[in-house]
Amino acid sequence: MDRQRLYMLLNPDSPARAARLFRLVHHVLVATGIAAMLADTVPFIAAEHDPVLRAVYYLVGAFFVAEYVLRLIAAPEKPGNEHHGPLRARLVWAVSLGGILDLLCALPAIAALARAPSASLFGFVWAFKYIRYSPGLASIGRVVRKAQQPLLSVLLGFAIVLLTAASIAYLVERHANPEAFGSIPAALWWAIVTMTTTGYGDVVPQTMAGRILAGVVMMSGILVFALWAGILASGYAEELRRREFLRTWELVAKVPFFHNIGASLIAEVARLLLPREFPAGAVIMRRGQAGDCMYFIIDGEVEIRLQTQELYLGPGQFFGEVALLTGAPRNATVVAAQSCTLLSLDIVDFHELLARNPELARIIHEEAQQRPGDVAPSPLGEPALAIDESA
Repeated sequence: MDRQRLYMLLNPDSPARAARLFRLVHHVLVATGIAAMLADTVPFIAAEHDPVLRAVYYLVGAFFVAEYVLRLIAAPEKPGNEHHGPLRARLVWAVSLGGILDLLCALPAIAALARAPSASLFGFVWAFKYIRYSPGLASIGRVVRKAQQPLLSVLLGFAIVLLTAASIAYLVERHANPEAFGSIPAALWWAIVTMTTTGYGDVVPQTMAGRILAGVVMMSGILVFALWAGILASGYAEELRRREFLRTWELVAKVPFFHNIGASLIAEVARLLLPREFPAGAVIMRRGQAGDCMYFIIDGEVEIRLQTQELYLGPGQFFGEVALLTGAPRNATVVAAQSCTLLSLDIVDFHELLARNPELARIIHEEAQQRPGDVAPSPLGEPALAIDESA
């Protein structure tokens, strides 16, 4: 196998069948290895099934050692490494976060072969193998990087309040409770559990001043964590909107209808369109329903069931817009002939978009006129189904 094919096999975003099979085996082995590690800590299970657990551990460990070696071999094929030599490209990958995590996941097998004590307990690192295949975790990483300045500012505030609370608690409680507040480092434990509102109850102020301080520290802790949560929540929401916009933009770019309307209008449309997936056989709309949205076909095929005939539409075509223009009910049932990806445009967004962009309205009217003879729309005002045969 050449390096390019090997890289595509290991690429978490590759749609190839071999890559999907590899990901399936990978995920199953990660779960199996972690299960074996957990079972090995239960005495009666370990005593009865030790040979099986050991075999599973060696199998999973060997797989991740082999994966590390294969990723090292395929590293020069990563986009952006074409300007480096093979050795430098592999070194860059080896010191990257992904390379370091892959190395850590290979170490348990090496430790087991070296008969290190409790080597199987290091299998917990295999859970990190899922990070590469989780876009959500990658999004969290981007959110933290973008919001690092406000997060660090809140962290600094947390540290200041923590140190201040421990110092004041030491001053007011050191004589009343010298065992818990005999030093500022000792008082820090109380300050941490109080500020995080955990309140284990193992350390309790004895003086009135100490209890007032505890109340202030608890309220400060709620404020700090509310700030952290707000920063992360708003950043994550923004990241999700960005990802959804990029995905929608890519889908919009596949529709020939939008190729000549300009980048600014495409950007506006992409914010309004909603990607939807339909399995084969799913009913997308029914005859007689009120028109509440129109659809653009990205992938797959839909069947238009008219009263007198059946038609099929494929990628790049659209349907359902005439009901929005006329207010007439749907005159056809639309079924997904195969699994398909559609972009839906809500009726409110549709009319707002046409009001702001007369040119787009003209394009939609022109496209809607291109029908097979008996389903071509008469002047807008009569029920009709928009079918674009030119795409």
